Amino acid sequence: MLAVLLALALQQPAATVIDRIVAVVGSDPIMLSDVTAATEFHLVQPPAGTADPTAYVLDQLIRRALMLEEVDRFQPPMPAESEITVRVNELEQRAGSAAAFQRALEVTGMTRDQLRHYIRDDLRIRTYLLQRFGANRPPSEFNAAIDAWVADLRRRTQITVLYQGS
Repeated sequence: MLAVLLALALQQPAATVIDRIVAVVGSDPIMLSDVTAATEFHLVQPPAGTADPTAYVLDQLIRRALMLEEVDRFQPPMPAESEITVRVNELEQRAGSAAAFQRALEVTGMTRDQLRHYIRDDLRIRTYLLQRFGANRPPSEFNAAIDAWVADLRRRTQITVLYQGS
């Protein structure tokens, strides 16, 4: 009997890693599937020649998480649903077909509603940034002000990066 149980135990398939935490911002995890989805849907695009595109996308998602925490505190107006729909439709067109878009959703483990939520939050962040830093600034000043603000947010927030690079 013991031999049969041992044989059955050895036949059990090894555990399969479905996803993994690559960073934690405050108490919010960023999953490898988040990085994959941001890459797959071109929500974050590494510059050409980036040595480690995954690390670049992860850094941008950390930056986004820091911003979103502040945005949630100040509650800028919600974007119009039609604007979100237009952006989702653009992503679907970029995929080439509805079927390809659906496959991309399935591969990343993301639903259309989750993608809409992501886009909604991106639009909320943009609205907040324009309100806080002024839409009339030259782009270089605008971006420098945001970079300084994010650097301050990074100093005040515990960030743990678990990603080891490719």
